[in-house]
Amino acid sequence: MGKGIFFTSASMLLAVIITTTLRHHNHHNNRPNNPSLPNYTSNASKLLRSNGFNFISNFLHISPELFLSNTDSSLTIFAVPDAAISNLSIPPYMIKHLLAYHTSPTKLTLQDLFKKPLKTCIPTLIPHHTVSITKIDYKKRVLEINNVLITHPDLFLQGHVTIHGVAGSFATFDHHQESIVLPFCEADDIGGFVKNKDEWGRMIKFLGSSGFMAFAIGLKSVTDGIFKDFPDLKSVTVFVTRNVALRVMSSPLLDMFMRFHIVTQRYGFKELEGLPPGAKLSTLVTGKHVGVGENSKVVMIDGVSITAPDLFVSKNLVVHGIARALSMDELSSMSR
Repeated sequence: MGKGIFFTSASMLLAVIITTTLRHHNHHNNRPNNPSLPNYTSNASKLLRSNGFNFISNFLHISPELFLSNTDSSLTIFAVPDAAISNLSIPPYMIKHLLAYHTSPTKLTLQDLFKKPLKTCIPTLIPHHTVSITKIDYKKRVLEINNVLITHPDLFLQGHVTIHGVAGSFATFDHHQESIVLPFCEADDIGGFVKNKDEWGRMIKFLGSSGFMAFAIGLKSVTDGIFKDFPDLKSVTVFVTRNVALRVMSSPLLDMFMRFHIVTQRYGFKELEGLPPGAKLSTLVTGKHVGVGENSKVVMIDGVSITAPDLFVSKNLVVHGIARALSMDELSSMSR
């Protein structure tokens, strides 16, 4: 008990010192405190403290303007545990930078996060720096950001603000360089597998030798168009079937058919299982999605069973076999 009280008092003292330093540093910029900040910051601070996030609680209580620039700001704060901040041993003048990296200028509840694809990059208050969703398991209600578990989801939900408690820091501190190391969000990488046509070619060759010859031929015929229209495509999931008559399709319909069976994100079977029921996955047909469902523990895509999961797996590609082609009713009218 005594140790906890000491740590709380110490963290509050440090927060006061850091906040005073930051305010003195910003004095020359003539940036006064905003007296109209929402009064719910007090409630959030108390809730954080009661759950052991004393350091963040004290910052939010003493200097809420570090998080909230105005009353209309949408915000998600990922609260870092006291021990994790202490172990980083970051100089006081860098704390604001660390907190900004753990704050997003968008309101994201746990349900909002579950709806996003794996490896989604989430903006932070540091320009051009994002955090990444690195693990999603909807059934177990498990979600990780930068490989750090969200331990207290939706800890605070009020107005435009959401606060989640996390197991540790999203960043590390390089003591030799005296700088905070911000991890790279993979989805920020420009280019992706489109620049490596060998990977795409291996997939088509595999399909042709594995009983999906018709689908492989159809996919090869639309490859150049896909690469041209999606030069920054980073990863895909392809749903293939043997039961399809591609020869009777017109060229526009074939192109649309193939694109509709390709999702613009890499989803292994375990990742598909972990998605919430009704999750929508974007396809290469602009504005068109396929839905994820489950029937008797069988994962379905738009009501069609996945019969051969993880048929082909590489760094940027996953192929799943499905029982039949996805419905083409709406696409047929679009291709005319």
